[in-house]
Amino acid sequence: MKRIRLLALPCILAAPAVSFADEPTAEAFETRLPGHRAVYELSLGDARSNGAITGAEGRYVFDLEDVCAGYTLNERLVVRLARDGGTVLTDYRLSAYETENGDLYRFATETEFNGATGQSATGNLSVEEESAEVQYEDSDDISFDEEVLPPLAHIRAMIEAARAGEERYAATVFDGDIDKPVFYAVTRIGDAGDAPPPEGIDGLADHERWRIDSVYFPPSGAGDVESSVPEFRFTATLYDNGIVTDLVLDYLDFSLNAQLTDLEVHDGGC
Repeated sequence: MKRIRLLALPCILAAPAVSFADEPTAEAFETRLPGHRAVYELSLGDARSNGAITGAEGRYVFDLEDVCAGYTLNERLVVRLARDGGTVLTDYRLSAYETENGDLYRFATETEFNGATGQSATGNLSVEEESAEVQYEDSDDISFDEEVLPPLAHIRAMIEAARAGEERYAATVFDGDIDKPVFYAVTRIGDAGDAPPPEGIDGLADHERWRIDSVYFPPSGAGDVESSVPEFRFTATLYDNGIVTDLVLDYLDFSLNAQLTDLEVHDGGC
């Protein structure tokens, strides 16, 4: 199972080619994200007929701190998936720092399956205007001949696109996985309607929001997404402060519903 990337964050399955001419770059972000801790309860959404998943339960915690020069981010996902013949407990952890302008992203990840370490990665993503490089501690470095957005820069870029009235936003985004470090993410931005924030969640009612639908393609599909097969999809309500609600994480053979149950906005920041 591919790990959760919120907005990353946080699209259409057959999108036309998207021009990058007027899209926000890492140097152009004006949106500042408030520090906050969001807790999501996970449950099984759809289980396709060709899949082996019969049940799911878990929790996802997203903890962001504004440290002025950038942000610190801690994520943890624990989910138990019931499969034909048994269950799998996945425990994913991320600790990261991202600079204000998105030109540096330091990260450390670890994933356990049923208590045994499955994969870990530690390194730095350095981003320039038309290139990027990932330096791993225990794996070969990887270079890209294009701009790659780290997670929070991607969230902020989508908010800027939504505020500008754009209906689509596309970018190559960093996921952190060693085998597949980047994806080409295409996001469709729409009206969120009049639905209120989740019951018991304060502080969101006065914020602008949009309904987003994001699809993640292998990077080779960047030039021809119509013929590419996506690997992951999520839909959510995105607020102008970067908080998301009504999240559905689609892994193609099954999906998870992520319901925001607790939100704490941190004091301080810049």
